[in-house]
Amino acid sequence: MSLQKIGKYIEEYTKKNKNNTPYPVYSVTNSNGFCTDYFYKDVSGHNKTTYKIVPKGYFAYNPSRINVGSIDWQNSEDNVIVSPLYVIFRCLSGLDQDYLKYFLKSSEGLRLINEKTCGSVRNNLKFKDLSEFEFNIVDVEDQRKIVSKLKLIEYAIQNEKKQIELYDELIKARFVEMFGDFRTNPMNWPVAEFTDIADIDGNMITDYEKYADYPHIGIDSIEKETGALKGYRTVREDGVISGKYLFTEDHLIYSKIRPNLNKVAIPNFKGVCSADAYPILPKPEKCNRIFLAYDMRSSFFLDYILQYCNRTNLPKVNRKEVSGFKTPLPPLELQNLFAEFVTQIDKSKVIAKKRLSLYEELLKKKTYEYYIG
Repeated sequence: MSLQKIGKYIEEYTKKNKNNTPYPVYSVTNSNGFCTDYFYKDVSGHNKTTYKIVPKGYFAYNPSRINVGSIDWQNSEDNVIVSPLYVIFRCLSGLDQDYLKYFLKSSEGLRLINEKTCGSVRNNLKFKDLSEFEFNIVDVEDQRKIVSKLKLIEYAIQNEKKQIELYDELIKARFVEMFGDFRTNPMNWPVAEFTDIADIDGNMITDYEKYADYPHIGIDSIEKETGALKGYRTVREDGVISGKYLFTEDHLIYSKIRPNLNKVAIPNFKGVCSADAYPILPKPEKCNRIFLAYDMRSSFFLDYILQYCNRTNLPKVNRKEVSGFKTPLPPLELQNLFAEFVTQIDKSKVIAKKRLSLYEELLKKKTYEYYIG
């Protein structure tokens, strides 16, 4: 085992589709690898003589997106074509495609890619720069054994992610089961004005010293659809200098920017949030906080709010528009039962996320051990 340059084991391929052969048009994404559903509709009628051919077994990557893991080798067709911007290459004898792919998509591979692309035009990674990367090369049989081990870990990671998704779907299904479709309100729940069940709290703070150690929740800290809070820091760490809203464990946090992303968080701590969000305080005698969060994440609320978002380049809703929402309101006792169900499912999600984190850390550790250590 020794560190060797990738360039000894790969060769660039630059053949273009000069005859305009109707090969399938593919792209490469970080999540799906080679796929046909990204550009195909846009280019299906175009002249494709400048597109590059990717034979089966060859790699392709977008040089301005490889830094997020958009690289894969083609295993679907004898030949496909990709945008002229792509870099195409093949592995020579002595290098397994999956062994190389795991390295380039690993944290260590992405670190090298970002070092090479940082500051360049559109963060492009040229083939000659890729060829300079070094990693451990073992014989092909051992490479395949390593790939098999990494695939087992990756399979466990995907299973945990799927389980978490299923938990989220289970909660949505339970909501409909208990309350029906709010569009048609088949259970004839009374309809309530938003302002009857919750307040949009405008408690803005500018005393950054007093709240220096409070978590600071920016819009990017709220995961779309699920509302999970992650990647946030304190007011001091973010160097906050503009007004922010104060929230507590009794609030929801709703992003008023790009509402199509459906960002509704349920914090379990005190903190401050961006002025691009609204802290919403449900009235506990009428509305359960968890119930309201899932109501606001539903397609019923989303359809309502998106009607106000087509007038600017940066979609945004205001206080009046959120306050104008009307919703069926089941009895508080039923809302509380739903909230208890969500709380139990969330406990299972926490366990699944811990397992996911452990598997991801194991994959990171093993790829470093195999390729660098």
